[in-house]
Amino acid sequence: MSDPLFGSLYVDVPQTGVAVRRIQNDKKFVAARMIPKLVVLKPSGLYPTIVSGDLNRDEMEARSPSAPAQKAGWRRVMKRFETDARSLRYDLNDADAAGADVETNPDILIPRILGYKALLHMERRMVGKFFAAGVWERNITGGGADAALDTNAVTRLYMDNAAADPIEAFTDEIRRLCLRAGCDPMELGLTLGNKLWHKIRNHAKVKSQIVGLAGGAIGNAVIAMARQAEAPELARLLGIRDVLVGTAIHNTKALALDVADVPTNAAIVPEEDALLYVNPYTGDEGASPLMSLDNEQPAAFCRPVWNGVASGEGVQIRRVRDEHAGPGGSWSHVIDVYNGFEVVSAEAAVRFTDMLT
Repeated sequence: MSDPLFGSLYVDVPQTGVAVRRIQNDKKFVAARMIPKLVVLKPSGLYPTIVSGDLNRDEMEARSPSAPAQKAGWRRVMKRFETDARSLRYDLNDADAAGADVETNPDILIPRILGYKALLHMERRMVGKFFAAGVWERNITGGGADAALDTNAVTRLYMDNAAADPIEAFTDEIRRLCLRAGCDPMELGLTLGNKLWHKIRNHAKVKSQIVGLAGGAIGNAVIAMARQAEAPELARLLGIRDVLVGTAIHNTKALALDVADVPTNAAIVPEEDALLYVNPYTGDEGASPLMSLDNEQPAAFCRPVWNGVASGEGVQIRRVRDEHAGPGGSWSHVIDVYNGFEVVSAEAAVRFTDMLT
Protein backbone atom coordinates (compact mmCIF):
# COMPACT_ATOMS: atom_id res chain seq x y z
CA MET A 1 0.00 0.00 0.00
CA SER A 2 0.98 3.63 -0.27
CA ASP A 3 2.71 5.58 2.46
CA PRO A 4 0.54 8.21 4.25
CA LEU A 5 1.11 10.92 1.65
CA PHE A 6 -1.28 12.72 -0.69
CA GLY A 7 -4.95 12.08 -1.30
CA SER A 8 -4.45 8.73 -3.06
CA LEU A 9 -4.07 7.12 0.35
CA TYR A 10 -7.77 7.49 1.01
CA VAL A 11 -8.92 5.45 -1.98
CA ASP A 12 -6.34 2.64 -1.74
CA VAL A 13 -7.88 -0.27 0.16
CA PRO A 14 -5.19 -1.75 2.44
CA GLN A 15 -4.58 -5.46 1.94
CA THR A 16 -2.98 -5.90 5.34
CA GLY A 17 -3.13 -4.33 8.77
CA VAL A 18 0.66 -4.38 9.09
CA ALA A 19 2.63 -1.10 9.09
CA VAL A 20 -0.31 1.07 8.10
CA ARG A 21 0.85 4.17 9.95
CA ARG A 22 4.53 3.67 10.86
CA ILE A 23 4.39 6.40 13.47
CA GLN A 24 7.27 6.51 15.96
CA ASN A 25 6.34 5.82 19.57
CA ASP A 26 5.92 8.98 21.66
CA LYS A 27 8.46 7.61 24.16
CA LYS A 28 11.23 8.07 21.58
CA PHE A 29 10.81 11.85 21.90
CA VAL A 30 12.31 13.46 25.01
CA ALA A 31 11.57 17.21 24.74
CA ALA A 32 8.19 17.11 26.51
CA ARG A 33 9.64 15.02 29.38
CA MET A 34 12.87 16.99 29.56
CA ILE A 35 11.78 20.65 29.42
CA PRO A 36 9.39 21.98 32.10
CA LYS A 37 6.36 23.83 30.78
CA LEU A 38 5.89 27.49 31.72
CA VAL A 39 2.32 28.68 31.14
CA VAL A 40 2.35 32.37 30.16
CA LEU A 41 -0.45 34.91 29.76
CA LYS A 42 0.85 36.57 26.60
CA PRO A 43 2.60 35.32 23.44
CA SER A 44 5.79 37.13 24.51
CA GLY A 45 7.02 39.16 27.43
CA LEU A 46 9.30 39.16 30.48
CA TYR A 47 9.59 37.06 33.62
CA PRO A 48 11.71 37.76 36.73
CA THR A 49 14.61 35.69 38.07
CA ILE A 50 16.68 36.36 41.19
CA VAL A 51 20.46 36.18 40.84
CA SER A 52 21.39 32.92 42.58
CA GLY A 53 24.78 34.28 43.66
CA ASP A 54 22.98 36.94 45.69
CA LEU A 55 20.69 34.38 47.31
CA ASN A 56 23.61 32.22 48.40
CA ARG A 57 25.68 35.03 49.94
CA ASP A 58 25.84 35.03 53.77
CA GLU A 59 25.37 38.66 54.80
CA MET A 60 24.36 38.36 58.44
CA GLU A 61 26.70 39.92 61.01
CA ALA A 62 26.86 40.37 64.75
CA ARG A 63 24.86 43.42 65.84
CA SER A 64 25.69 45.68 68.77
CA PRO A 65 22.85 47.10 70.91
CA SER A 66 22.78 50.51 69.18
CA ALA A 67 23.80 49.55 65.64
CA PRO A 68 21.44 49.09 62.69
CA ALA A 69 21.00 45.65 61.18
CA GLN A 70 23.19 44.63 58.29
CA LYS A 71 21.47 45.48 55.01
CA ALA A 72 20.71 42.58 52.66
CA GLY A 73 20.71 42.86 48.91
CA TRP A 74 19.73 40.74 45.97
CA ARG A 75 19.20 41.56 42.34
CA ARG A 76 16.33 40.65 40.09
CA VAL A 77 16.91 40.08 36.39
CA MET A 78 14.10 40.22 33.85
CA LYS A 79 14.36 37.59 31.12
CA ARG A 80 12.45 37.47 27.86
CA PHE A 81 10.22 34.66 26.65
CA GLU A 82 8.57 34.20 23.28
CA THR A 83 5.97 31.72 22.02
CA ASP A 84 6.11 32.08 18.27
CA ALA A 85 3.43 30.32 16.23
CA ARG A 86 4.47 27.23 14.24
CA SER A 87 1.89 25.85 11.80
CA LEU A 88 1.29 23.02 9.34
CA ARG A 89 -1.70 22.09 7.17
CA TYR A 90 -2.99 19.13 5.18
CA ASP A 91 -5.47 19.59 2.31
CA LEU A 92 -8.03 16.84 1.70
CA ASN A 93 -10.45 16.86 -1.22
CA ASP A 94 -14.01 15.70 -0.53
CA ALA A 95 -13.87 13.08 -3.29
CA ASP A 96 -10.79 11.49 -1.72
CA ALA A 97 -12.36 11.61 1.73
CA ALA A 98 -15.48 9.85 0.45
CA GLY A 99 -13.38 6.86 -0.57
CA ALA A 100 -11.63 6.52 2.76
CA ASP A 101 -11.56 3.11 4.43
CA VAL A 102 -11.42 2.25 8.12
CA GLU A 103 -7.63 2.13 8.38
CA THR A 104 -7.13 5.46 6.64
CA ASN A 105 -10.07 7.41 8.07
CA PRO A 106 -9.01 11.03 7.47
CA ASP A 107 -10.90 12.30 10.52
CA ILE A 108 -8.57 10.20 12.66
CA LEU A 109 -5.39 9.97 10.64
CA ILE A 110 -4.92 13.62 9.65
CA PRO A 111 -5.05 15.12 13.19
CA ARG A 112 -2.89 12.24 14.43
CA ILE A 113 -0.16 12.82 11.84
CA LEU A 114 -0.30 16.61 12.22
CA GLY A 115 0.15 16.19 15.98
CA TYR A 116 2.96 13.72 15.35
CA LYS A 117 4.75 16.17 13.06
CA ALA A 118 4.35 18.89 15.71
CA LEU A 119 6.00 16.54 18.23
CA LEU A 120 8.86 15.88 15.79
CA HIS A 121 9.27 19.62 15.19
CA MET A 122 9.34 20.33 18.95
CA GLU A 123 12.11 17.74 19.38
CA ARG A 124 14.19 19.38 16.65
CA ARG A 125 13.63 22.86 18.10
CA MET A 126 14.71 21.65 21.54
CA VAL A 127 17.93 20.15 20.17
CA GLY A 128 18.67 23.23 18.07
CA LYS A 129 18.30 25.43 21.15
CA PHE A 130 19.83 23.45 24.01
CA PHE A 131 22.36 21.13 22.34
CA ALA A 132 24.02 24.06 20.57
CA ALA A 133 27.39 25.71 21.22
CA GLY A 134 27.57 28.88 23.30
CA VAL A 135 24.42 28.19 25.34
CA TRP A 136 25.76 26.74 28.61
CA GLU A 137 28.60 27.88 30.85
CA ARG A 138 30.31 24.48 31.04
CA ASN A 139 31.02 22.43 27.92
CA ILE A 140 32.69 18.99 27.82
CA THR A 141 34.36 17.62 24.69
CA GLY A 142 35.60 14.06 24.25
CA GLY A 143 39.35 13.54 23.87
CA GLY A 144 42.31 11.31 24.55
CA ALA A 145 42.66 12.33 28.20
CA ASP A 146 41.09 14.44 30.94
CA ALA A 147 42.36 18.01 30.80
CA ALA A 148 41.67 21.39 32.45
CA LEU A 149 38.72 20.12 34.50
CA ASP A 150 38.42 23.36 36.49
CA THR A 151 37.72 25.52 33.44
CA ASN A 152 34.43 25.91 31.58
CA ALA A 153 35.81 24.42 28.35
CA VAL A 154 36.79 20.90 29.38
CA THR A 155 38.20 17.82 27.68
CA ARG A 156 37.28 14.44 29.16
CA LEU A 157 38.37 10.97 28.13
CA TYR A 158 36.18 9.40 25.43
CA MET A 159 33.52 7.34 27.18
CA ASP A 160 34.01 4.28 24.96
CA ASN A 161 37.70 4.14 25.95
CA ALA A 162 38.43 1.02 28.02
CA ALA A 163 40.30 3.19 30.53
CA ALA A 164 37.35 5.56 30.97
CA ASP A 165 34.84 5.27 33.79
CA PRO A 166 31.57 6.87 32.61
CA ILE A 167 30.03 6.68 36.10
CA GLU A 168 32.96 8.50 37.68
CA ALA A 169 33.05 11.10 34.89
CA PHE A 170 29.33 11.86 35.16
CA THR A 171 29.29 11.90 38.98
CA ASP A 172 32.20 14.35 38.97
CA GLU A 173 30.20 16.64 36.67
CA ILE A 174 27.13 16.15 38.86
CA ARG A 175 29.12 17.27 41.90
CA ARG A 176 30.44 20.31 40.04
CA LEU A 177 26.98 21.24 38.71
CA CYS A 178 25.40 21.01 42.16
CA LEU A 179 28.15 23.24 43.55
CA ARG A 180 27.69 25.76 40.74
CA ALA A 181 23.88 25.82 40.66
CA GLY A 182 23.14 25.19 44.34
CA CYS A 183 20.95 22.15 43.68
CA ASP A 184 20.57 18.55 44.83
CA PRO A 185 21.53 15.59 42.59
CA MET A 186 17.92 14.39 42.68
CA GLU A 187 16.95 17.62 40.91
CA LEU A 188 19.09 16.68 37.89
CA GLY A 189 18.28 14.96 34.63
CA LEU A 190 20.55 13.51 31.95
CA THR A 191 19.61 13.17 28.28
CA LEU A 192 21.83 10.97 26.13
CA GLY A 193 22.23 10.48 22.41
CA ASN A 194 21.40 6.94 21.31
CA LYS A 195 24.91 5.85 20.27
CA LEU A 196 26.49 7.26 23.43
CA TRP A 197 23.86 5.47 25.51
CA HIS A 198 24.59 2.10 23.94
CA LYS A 199 28.34 2.52 24.47
CA ILE A 200 27.83 3.50 28.11
CA ARG A 201 25.37 0.72 28.96
CA ASN A 202 27.77 -1.84 27.44
CA HIS A 203 30.93 -0.38 29.00
CA ALA A 204 32.69 -2.96 31.19
CA LYS A 205 32.94 -0.58 34.16
CA VAL A 206 29.19 0.09 34.01
CA LYS A 207 28.13 -3.53 33.43
CA SER A 208 30.25 -4.64 36.38
CA GLN A 209 27.90 -2.68 38.65
CA ILE A 210 24.74 -4.20 37.14
CA VAL A 211 24.29 -7.86 38.09
CA GLY A 212 21.52 -10.09 36.77
CA LEU A 213 20.66 -13.74 37.30
CA ALA A 214 21.74 -16.19 34.62
CA GLY A 215 20.02 -19.55 34.81
CA GLY A 216 18.70 -19.10 38.32
CA ALA A 217 19.94 -20.94 41.39
CA ILE A 218 21.89 -24.19 41.35
CA GLY A 219 21.81 -25.80 44.74
CA ASN A 220 22.61 -23.08 47.24
CA ALA A 221 24.54 -21.00 44.66
CA VAL A 222 23.26 -18.24 42.44
CA ILE A 223 24.85 -17.76 39.03
CA ALA A 224 25.16 -14.06 38.25
CA MET A 225 26.52 -12.19 35.27
CA ALA A 226 27.14 -8.59 34.35
CA ARG A 227 24.54 -7.26 31.92
CA GLN A 228 23.63 -4.10 30.06
CA ALA A 229 22.41 -1.22 32.19
CA GLU A 230 18.89 0.15 31.80
CA ALA A 231 18.21 3.89 31.92
CA PRO A 232 16.59 3.85 35.42
CA GLU A 233 19.56 1.82 36.71
CA LEU A 234 22.03 4.36 35.33
CA ALA A 235 20.02 7.10 37.06
CA ARG A 236 20.32 5.21 40.36
CA LEU A 237 24.06 4.67 39.86
CA LEU A 238 24.50 8.40 39.25
CA GLY A 239 22.13 9.37 42.07
CA ILE A 240 20.02 11.66 39.85
CA ARG A 241 16.30 11.88 39.14
CA ASP A 242 16.09 10.46 35.62
CA VAL A 243 18.02 9.43 32.51
CA LEU A 244 16.39 9.93 29.11
CA VAL A 245 17.59 8.62 25.75
CA GLY A 246 16.64 10.46 22.57
CA THR A 247 16.01 7.83 19.89
CA ALA A 248 13.61 9.67 17.56
CA ILE A 249 14.63 10.15 13.93
CA HIS A 250 13.68 12.57 11.16
CA ASN A 251 13.94 12.39 7.39
CA THR A 252 16.26 15.08 6.05
CA LYS A 253 15.21 14.53 2.43
CA ALA A 254 12.61 16.79 0.81
CA LEU A 255 9.14 15.45 -0.08
CA ALA A 256 9.18 13.37 -3.28
CA LEU A 257 6.30 12.23 -5.50
CA ASP A 258 7.70 8.70 -5.64
CA VAL A 259 6.53 6.89 -2.49
CA ALA A 260 9.34 4.38 -3.01
CA ASP A 261 11.92 7.14 -2.60
CA VAL A 262 14.36 6.03 0.11
CA PRO A 263 14.39 8.44 3.09
CA THR A 264 17.56 9.88 4.57
CA ASN A 265 16.98 9.32 8.28
CA ALA A 266 19.06 10.97 10.99
CA ALA A 267 18.87 10.99 14.77
CA ILE A 268 17.36 14.19 16.18
CA VAL A 269 19.33 14.19 19.45
CA PRO A 270 23.04 14.12 18.44
CA GLU A 271 24.08 10.50 18.85
CA GLU A 272 27.41 11.10 20.60
CA ASP A 273 26.26 14.01 22.80
CA ALA A 274 24.59 14.42 26.18
CA LEU A 275 23.10 17.15 28.35
CA LEU A 276 23.18 17.17 32.16
CA TYR A 277 20.75 19.75 33.55
CA VAL A 278 18.82 21.01 36.54
CA ASN A 279 15.14 20.14 36.31
CA PRO A 280 13.28 18.61 39.28
CA TYR A 281 10.51 17.54 36.88
CA THR A 282 12.56 15.43 34.45
CA GLY A 283 10.50 12.50 33.23
CA ASP A 284 7.15 14.16 33.98
CA GLU A 285 5.67 15.06 30.61
CA GLY A 286 4.27 18.57 30.57
CA ALA A 287 5.18 19.34 34.20
CA SER A 288 4.96 23.05 35.00
CA PRO A 289 7.39 24.61 37.51
CA LEU A 290 5.45 27.91 37.41
CA MET A 291 8.83 29.69 37.73
CA SER A 292 7.65 31.61 40.79
CA LEU A 293 8.59 31.97 44.44
CA ASP A 294 5.56 29.84 45.30
CA ASN A 295 7.54 26.91 43.94
CA GLU A 296 11.19 27.94 44.44
CA GLN A 297 12.46 25.09 42.28
CA PRO A 298 15.34 25.93 39.93
CA ALA A 299 15.48 24.87 36.30
CA ALA A 300 18.05 25.23 33.54
CA PHE A 301 15.42 25.89 30.89
CA CYS A 302 11.70 26.14 30.25
CA ARG A 303 9.14 25.79 27.48
CA PRO A 304 6.81 28.82 27.54
CA VAL A 305 3.29 27.86 26.46
CA TRP A 306 0.72 30.54 25.72
CA ASN A 307 -2.58 29.88 27.49
CA GLY A 308 -4.51 32.00 24.98
CA VAL A 309 -5.28 28.92 22.88
CA ALA A 310 -6.32 25.31 23.49
CA SER A 311 -6.94 25.56 27.24
CA GLY A 312 -3.36 26.40 28.10
CA GLU A 313 -1.68 23.68 26.07
CA GLY A 314 -0.66 26.05 23.27
CA VAL A 315 -1.88 23.68 20.53
CA GLN A 316 -4.97 23.88 18.34
CA ILE A 317 -6.13 21.95 15.26
CA ARG A 318 -8.73 23.57 13.00
CA ARG A 319 -10.59 22.67 9.82
CA VAL A 320 -10.91 25.41 7.19
CA ARG A 321 -13.33 25.02 4.26
CA ASP A 322 -12.40 25.86 0.63
CA GLU A 323 -15.30 25.23 -1.78
CA HIS A 324 -13.18 26.02 -4.86
CA ALA A 325 -10.43 23.47 -4.27
CA GLY A 326 -11.09 20.26 -6.20
CA PRO A 327 -14.33 18.39 -7.01
CA GLY A 328 -16.87 19.00 -4.28
CA GLY A 329 -14.53 21.31 -2.39
CA SER A 330 -11.83 20.56 0.18
CA TRP A 331 -10.99 20.85 3.85
CA SER A 332 -7.67 22.19 5.11
CA HIS A 333 -6.68 20.71 8.46
CA VAL A 334 -4.38 23.22 10.21
CA ILE A 335 -2.36 22.76 13.39
CA ASP A 336 -0.99 25.82 15.23
CA VAL A 337 1.50 25.48 18.09
CA TYR A 338 2.28 28.41 20.39
CA ASN A 339 5.36 27.63 22.45
CA GLY A 340 9.04 28.45 22.73
CA PHE A 341 12.27 27.29 24.35
CA GLU A 342 14.20 29.54 26.72
CA VAL A 343 17.37 29.25 28.82
CA VAL A 344 16.66 30.20 32.44
CA SER A 345 20.13 29.69 33.96
CA ALA A 346 23.21 29.23 31.78
CA GLU A 347 25.14 27.78 34.73
CA ALA A 348 22.50 25.10 35.37
CA ALA A 349 23.45 22.62 32.62
CA VAL A 350 26.53 20.88 31.19
CA ARG A 351 26.83 20.04 27.50
CA PHE A 352 28.80 16.97 26.37
CA THR A 353 29.82 16.74 22.70
CA ASP A 354 31.64 14.12 20.63
CA MET A 355 32.13 11.79 23.59
CA LEU A 356 32.99 8.73 21.47
CA THR A 357 36.09 7.92 19.46
